[in-house]
Amino acid sequence: MKTTSEIEDLVATETKRRLEEMESPNYEFVQPFLKSDFILIISIVLINLVLIILAMTGGIQ
Repeated sequence: MKTTSEIEDLVATETKRRLEEMESPNYEFVQPFLKSDFILIISIVLINLVLIILAMTGGIQ
């Protein structure tokens, strides 16, 4: 098992590497969520909640 200082060094090294990558001029940022993405996520959550409620009440067997 690694000691705490080894883990801290590993985290610091990886953080430095990722920051350098993000600060490079050719780094492509991901596209932010659109309104349609939020609508899709909310609708999936609501459908799952309805299915859970139906399963709990015996509507789905």
